[in-house]
Amino acid sequence: MLSFPESERVVYQKNPLIEVICQLRFARILEIDRTPPVEVQDQLRTEYPQLETRPGVELAFPVSSTAPPVALARGVAYEFSSRDGAWRFVLAPDFCALTTSRYIRWEEFRERLWHAVQVVAQRYRIPYFTRVGLRYQDLIVRSELGLADTPWRELLRVSVAGLLADPDVQETYFDEALSVALLNLGEADAKCRVRHGLARKPDNPEFAYLIDADFFTETPRERHDACNLVDQFNRRAGHFFRWCITPQLHQAMGPQPIG
Repeated sequence: MLSFPESERVVYQKNPLIEVICQLRFARILEIDRTPPVEVQDQLRTEYPQLETRPGVELAFPVSSTAPPVALARGVAYEFSSRDGAWRFVLAPDFCALTTSRYIRWEEFRERLWHAVQVVAQRYRIPYFTRVGLRYQDLIVRSELGLADTPWRELLRVSVAGLLADPDVQETYFDEALSVALLNLGEADAKCRVRHGLARKPDNPEFAYLIDADFFTETPRERHDACNLVDQFNRRAGHFFRWCITPQLHQAMGPQPIG
């Protein structure tokens, strides 16, 4: 079984997370296609007062690991969002998903997730999920951490940095550098799709480093099993991120222990 060394849970004062997503897929429900989810909105309106409808989209990953994902339209999706837009809950005919750009602690995310999922599962009598996934996207921007002149080889594990770990290879040589891997975690048929490499924030020419880890299983899971599995994915994601970075980068982000 593939595993990463255990690490202490922390909250980073300079949090590199740009997005966290948990998606749960289920067998297609035609009622969501035909009828707006009025009861769901009524129960979620306090936390998510804003509503938009849009075409449902699924990202299909081609066989080639270097090819970009393809967006496939799948019916209509209802996006319920918080007043500031930092939290979004999406309901489509065959999935629901919680997304945030303001992730602080797992406990807050978990509580919001299962409250919304419970509302949907009870309204549409969903007995199990066909796919369970938890995805963390971290973007490390050195200038924001006081490390603008520090080479990536001092901040990332050698096996993660790849060519960037070679002192003879200058960052200016790259127009792009992105790697993709699909890891078999060896437990509960779980896998992790990892994308990592050089990236940029919009309107910022500085190269940052993206670590995008999507933990998932496509083995059907009942609701209580899915809850436990997402908790496991959360801890694995934390261990994986710490495995990717060096102590220098860890300290630069201002880790605060969680009691």
